Amino acid sequence: MSERITRAVIRRAQPGDAATIARVEVDSWRAAYLGLVPASALNALSTQAREAIWRRILSHGAATGTRAWTLHAEDAAIGFASAGPTRDDDEPLDVGELYTLYLLPAAWGRGLGAALLDTAQADLARRRHRTMTIWVLEGNTRARRFYELSGFTHDGARRPARVGAGTLPEVRYRRAL
Repeated sequence: MSERITRAVIRRAQPGDAATIARVEVDSWRAAYLGLVPASALNALSTQAREAIWRRILSHGAATGTRAWTLHAEDAAIGFASAGPTRDDDEPLDVGELYTLYLLPAAWGRGLGAALLDTAQADLARRRHRTMTIWVLEGNTRARRFYELSGFTHDGARRPARVGAGTLPEVRYRRAL
């Protein structure tokens, strides 16, 4: 990817995008979570396994309310996001959730994550969700700062997230739509 991105396109993801999404997810995890997630868990990540999961998600998204988007720049996919109804039992039905938002490391800090976030927020608002939540690994200060700068606040909720053979704490952020 060139140093300067001149044109980025966000489009709704289809089942055929599963391999691309899996590659971006694995590459992003390995960079973003280095030093936070055990190296054994990062090394065990499999693009093939993630592709199968994403193919299933994208094929059955209508049934679950999940929607995903890919971000392309310079004719290559460099990011994606997914969102849908909240998966938290303690939330009302008008709460939507950002499930994922990942960019390749070379795309970090260029406003592209904000563009994906805006796309997901607009979609949830169109579907009559009044609030949006996101779970973030507690130690992921880069992501937490991004969401805070985007108007999200930590709502006090915390839970363990399964990562590899262990767990790490996650915190929930929310924002009115």
